[in-house]
Amino acid sequence: MSTDGLAKTHNRAALLFLSPALLLICVFVAYPVAYAGWLSLFQWDGASAPIFVGAGNILRLAADSVFWSSLGRNLLVALSAIVFQVFLALAIAYCLVRIVPAFGRIFLFFYLVPVMVSEICIGLLWRFMYNPYFGLVNAALKLAGLDSLKRGWLGESDTAFTAVVVVMSFTYLGLYVLLFTSAVRSVPESVYEAAEIDGAGDFRKFFSITIPMVWDAVRANSLLAIIGSLKTFSLVFVLTNGGPSHASEVVSTYLYKMGFSSFQMGYAATIGFAQMVLTALAAWIVFRFLKRKGDA
Repeated sequence: MSTDGLAKTHNRAALLFLSPALLLICVFVAYPVAYAGWLSLFQWDGASAPIFVGAGNILRLAADSVFWSSLGRNLLVALSAIVFQVFLALAIAYCLVRIVPAFGRIFLFFYLVPVMVSEICIGLLWRFMYNPYFGLVNAALKLAGLDSLKRGWLGESDTAFTAVVVVMSFTYLGLYVLLFTSAVRSVPESVYEAAEIDGAGDFRKFFSITIPMVWDAVRANSLLAIIGSLKTFSLVFVLTNGGPSHASEVVSTYLYKMGFSSFQMGYAATIGFAQMVLTALAAWIVFRFLKRKGDA
């Protein structure tokens, strides 16, 4: 068989094996995205006949202050994820692998517990902890003599969003610790030994060796954190449902309310489509920003 014939045979075989995945992508990704884009051109309550409004929903979205404030909170969640999940997880992973390796497995287990528990359960647990009357947070503040700091954490506009961000950081930190632990262990021991000979301490080795050597993992985990932050829903929905008065609203909870509470399906589809486009754009920007010098 000629080289061209062999290549065609291999291509057909590859296409045959890829066809189930391509079919799933078309059914569960491409079609919903296309349908959301089509539905965004209509005003529809989910029951009656759709009314074509053209760019009406897009113009409404552009002037919707609740949407833009919700998007701003998503961006703040993404920023906090980079700092309190990705970077902190890398520092913790370095400590578990390089500083306290004897207790690394035990601590890693405790960090992973929130990852293994349902987000709904975590949200309900933290609602109990934030309870203004018998919650553990206010009880701890009272025990420490800080009664003036006690709050109705999820019921006050100035603390609700911060309280939600704390829960998110606690929930997802363990996942990134696990991913970075594997990356840090892959760094050759000889590199650290050479640094020790030159007199480098743990702080210098972390910033001068570990971070550059695991930069691909940093980039990948940052991308995961950004995407997850821009589409976060469960914890916000359980903890505050976007309240009070939209103080902790994010794009996904606003979309849910428009679609399933106000029955504005066309406008909800517009929000979802915009969320997808903005998430893809943010992911591309982060991927390009974190690219190594010299990478294509």
